[in-house]
Amino acid sequence: MIDRIKQNLAGLPTTWTVSDNFTVTAPKGASASDVNQAANDTASLQSLAETLGHAIDKWAPKISEAVAELGQLAPSTAEKHTVNPDDQFTAQQAQTDLQAVRNGTADAATLARLKAATTLAADEKDALANGKGVNLPQFEYLQGLSKSMNGMNGTDIANLGSKLPGNGKDQVQAAIANDFRLVSDTQVHSAGLNGGIGALTGGMNQLPDTIQNALKSKPSDLAEFNTLNSLGTVMSKGDTTIQGSDINRGMMKQGAEIAALTATHSALKDGPLPGVANALLNDASGDHSAIHDSILANPNSSDPDARAAADRMSATCANGGKYYGNQHVLDILQHQWSPDQHGAQNVFKWIGDDATLPKGTFANNEAGQTAYGLASILGDSNNKSLLNSPDNPLGAKNPALTQTLANTLSPYLGNLAGVTDAPGLSILNSAPVDSSGHQLQSPFHDSGELGGMLAVLDSDPQAARTINSAGMQWHDVLEYASGVNTDHAASLQANAANLQSALNNGLTTDINAHAAERAYQASQDYANKGVFADGVTSVVQTGATIAGPESAVAVPVVNGIAATVDSYIKADVIPNPADPAHPLADDKVSTELQSILKSTNNDTIRDEYLQTQGYVQKHPEAASYFEQSDGSNLTENWNNVASGDGLNTWRNDYNRFSHDMNLQLPETVFNPPNNSNTTPINESEIAPRGDQKPPGAK
Repeated sequence: MIDRIKQNLAGLPTTWTVSDNFTVTAPKGASASDVNQAANDTASLQSLAETLGHAIDKWAPKISEAVAELGQLAPSTAEKHTVNPDDQFTAQQAQTDLQAVRNGTADAATLARLKAATTLAADEKDALANGKGVNLPQFEYLQGLSKSMNGMNGTDIANLGSKLPGNGKDQVQAAIANDFRLVSDTQVHSAGLNGGIGALTGGMNQLPDTIQNALKSKPSDLAEFNTLNSLGTVMSKGDTTIQGSDINRGMMKQGAEIAALTATHSALKDGPLPGVANALLNDASGDHSAIHDSILANPNSSDPDARAAADRMSATCANGGKYYGNQHVLDILQHQWSPDQHGAQNVFKWIGDDATLPKGTFANNEAGQTAYGLASILGDSNNKSLLNSPDNPLGAKNPALTQTLANTLSPYLGNLAGVTDAPGLSILNSAPVDSSGHQLQSPFHDSGELGGMLAVLDSDPQAARTINSAGMQWHDVLEYASGVNTDHAASLQANAANLQSALNNGLTTDINAHAAERAYQASQDYANKGVFADGVTSVVQTGATIAGPESAVAVPVVNGIAATVDSYIKADVIPNPADPAHPLADDKVSTELQSILKSTNNDTIRDEYLQTQGYVQKHPEAASYFEQSDGSNLTENWNNVASGDGLNTWRNDYNRFSHDMNLQLPETVFNPPNNSNTTPINESEIAPRGDQKPPGAK
């Protein structure tokens, strides 16, 4: 920047003057053309000066802080770094710094400059996390540092800093990892005049040539594999949560393709390949934008968002090749990961975690979009033979990964059952929209298709317990919401019925198709009896918004749902399949799935209770239908219905209630009473989920 100012000044005629504020003045009597040129020169110089000022304001504190930090470790005779910060971030300086690192002569000032240049400010990192671009004044330095590694193989890059004392290598490797992520990020640009977008943009082509080749090549090439092996080590350092980097997209692709190699070459399963694939996936797992693209990408899709994701992933392909998300996700799922390899799990885990972020935020929406893409792959009938074959289903091959997928998709079961948010109705954890702002629809058209996805997750009993427990929790919330929001009762009840049918379909599919062949895989981490609640986003928490923001019954709604769900969907109702120390025999796996299936069966009285409770919470006057002589009210708690003569009393009171409410409402909302049923109601007929007696029953 300073050099450009000097060049501009040197180019002025000797008779022209320049004031302290960079105002250029032509000599008296100059032509109109010269006067106009002087004005243009003034504007140019003042713009350069302003940009220089911004750079000094931004980088001087960061460099001073880094120098002070490193100065504590440097000898007292070490030279202090005091030059203008803008002068440090040039391509030439990056080349000099890299050479010093390679020679082992890099001093504290060099390490400070590397750290400052490759560390994002908090607002810059937030911008990337929200899908926005950032303009970095140091981009020329980042580019120069990366391009100075052209021709270096992976081992050379992984050894950079090894000649430095102390933790010098750790600092260098962290800076290189950050440099690669920033310089390959298509949302990162150089800073132009006044901080605007400059001429340089990040992307795959900004990486060293050897790294580009390794990320685009077939991993069966030994030389490229060695580079990928080293890259997996380097990229585990630094800030792994920088969003939107092509290097992370490339590691997702190559991690999947290396994993796939072991499927076609069984002799490679015990070699180094699985470890490298795991490392690459784990290194990329913090970049949610890259994972989003790697799952959704389909260049042949009618969905423009899937095609856009494929365009971004095309940077990872050589010679005009195309990337398909479905195949690469299958490659990851098909590989049998060892118990100590968690890269694949980490790739998917965040999708469920980010469902808890504020709805409508970029990160929450991105997670929702990714969940829909993942669910459609798991539920695609074309993938059934690969994911849920009787002899080697996903849950038997990768029980821990299957459990992660169950936890990941549990917060979205309402979405997948067809629930959408509407004015005054906000039940979903995430209501993702496409790039045009339209709310996404479930990828499944009916309970059979959704059941196909659930069957894949049911292939591991622990995952089955998680997803079916969450499914029944969702079902109960939807029934409850249909009483609170009578305008949406029909659709909510249809969604609840669709979900419950899908749960049954998924379990029945597994029981019928695989009972004799599935080998039970005991859970790696046998947890306490409430394990599913630890991994599943609690739908109960959405109860506060079921009635809409204008409602004053948010707290009773939460309490009402909690009172029923806590006693009804707890882990002691759907028991843990087995202790891994005493795994079940193969032929008993289907028996455990049968017990879960009983726990998801339809219970009309339970549905009546939940819907009525929701209505009473919003219309307290309707509670009078259920008042008892002892002062209690049946709608206060399920125990009041399940104990004593509460069941028969409920039937009589509900008959009067549903009859009167349906007359008052514009359409039938509550199931009309069945007058032909005059026999006493036995507890065994309504016991929650099969033979389990309801809480409080004698």
